[in-house]
Amino acid sequence: MAVKRIVAVLAIATSFLATSVLGEEQAKCGQASYYPSEYACYDNKTLCPITFSLPTKPCGGGCYSPEQYSCEDETIKDLPEATSPFTLTFSGVRKTFQNLNVKACGRYLAVGANARECHACTAAGGTNCGTYQNSTVLLPGGQMASDVPGHQYWYINPTDGILRYTEALAGNASLWNATIPGKEFAGQNVKVYENGLFTWTREDATTHWWMACLVTLPGGAVGTARSWRIYAPTYVNMERGDCELGRIFSKAVDRKAGVYKYP
Repeated sequence: MAVKRIVAVLAIATSFLATSVLGEEQAKCGQASYYPSEYACYDNKTLCPITFSLPTKPCGGGCYSPEQYSCEDETIKDLPEATSPFTLTFSGVRKTFQNLNVKACGRYLAVGANARECHACTAAGGTNCGTYQNSTVLLPGGQMASDVPGHQYWYINPTDGILRYTEALAGNASLWNATIPGKEFAGQNVKVYENGLFTWTREDATTHWWMACLVTLPGGAVGTARSWRIYAPTYVNMERGDCELGRIFSKAVDRKAGVYKYP
């Protein structure tokens, strides 16, 4: 099993290597030459690839991503799945797409300078709005970290693969569980590692990367007010030409880092 994991990790890593920096000089790792933008050298003898600007690490003769695996007694092992509330960051190959906070607004999750992070709260009913930090926080299993009655849920839309969350519905709370569009897909086909990767599983494989695809926000001319919504890499989406590839990482946070409601 460990050998299979090593091969899988290396296959993923080598398929997403960035090209070397223009004019970059090669360095030496033992007798081997390498580009420092593409590989990390350990103990002057072991080279491991850098993927999405993050170095992999050596273990038992192979290399592994510490965002998905650990190395124990020279054996690669899975990180535990997330049990804590978490925020998400998107890291692509290009520097402008590295370490971008994933933000929730308008029932979409997006990144970029113009991606909005929306929250709402009313003090009616004794809610203490000041206790919320108003960040985009998700919970393992498919809920959003919101306290609005009826809850809100994150999910991948099965029609187009976009990462969305459900709206907060008003009305009779006894009806919400049956009427929230998207709730039936909450958390499906996604595995989240504690302080690690946020991955998506399709019918034939588990992918460790996502797509940030360009949209123009309402009221903006084409090419302005840009935001990049998060999509799963379905076969249809992979044909798009307006997307950036990247990986998404979770970071454990306190539950109150979330909001009362995501509009």
